[in-house]
Amino acid sequence: MDRERFFQRLCSEQNNLFPDGLTESQSHGLNVKLDVWAKWYIHHPITYLAAALGQIYHETGGLMAPVLEAFAPDRKTSVERLEKAYSEGRLSWVKQPYWYEDESGQHPVGCGDIQITHRKNYVAAEKKLNEKFGVQTNLADNYDLALDPVMSAHIAFSGMIDGWFRPCKLSDFDTKTGLDYRSARDIVNGDTGLIGEKIEIYCKIFEDALRHAGAENSVEQIDEKLDWPSL
Repeated sequence: MDRERFFQRLCSEQNNLFPDGLTESQSHGLNVKLDVWAKWYIHHPITYLAAALGQIYHETGGLMAPVLEAFAPDRKTSVERLEKAYSEGRLSWVKQPYWYEDESGQHPVGCGDIQITHRKNYVAAEKKLNEKFGVQTNLADNYDLALDPVMSAHIAFSGMIDGWFRPCKLSDFDTKTGLDYRSARDIVNGDTGLIGEKIEIYCKIFEDALRHAGAENSVEQIDEKLDWPSL
């Protein structure tokens, strides 16, 4: 895979995902995700990578790096922003606030490339990563590990491939003509009717750029030292 061609395609006038070009942070975020894919997920279809990147583009506001909910600089600020939005009636889908300090002393606000919320989901992610890769991540004791670029990419990729977030997974949306990117939005959130078409556009742009760069044939790992975060 020619990553320079991949980046150029994403920034082209034809695709316009990054009209001002990629920042150093965006380039780094994309390279980490491609490296994680190359090392651990290369046996999956390239459309699965495109689906994940398209969802991540939306979830991170185009930053392509792990974020805290409400794009806050820290969990305390995230809680404050969520509480304000909730009190003003701008979080109508939230039945019960989940951002208060839990039994671990942490605030389980959304966190990552595709954000996980609630303690049960941080605990489940730790357990599932251990079962899948044989690693002990301590994610349940340190929610901020989900902000690590490698950890976050794993949560996004495995979460979508294995169906961690909602009762569906990427293979459920495979069709004879390709992956149904619009409907696959349901893997992350139940708002397909509102933004499914937008997500589909993002995913198709990433698929086009990946194929243009030769990712269908190979995705080489650039950072040989890439590994799970130090615990």
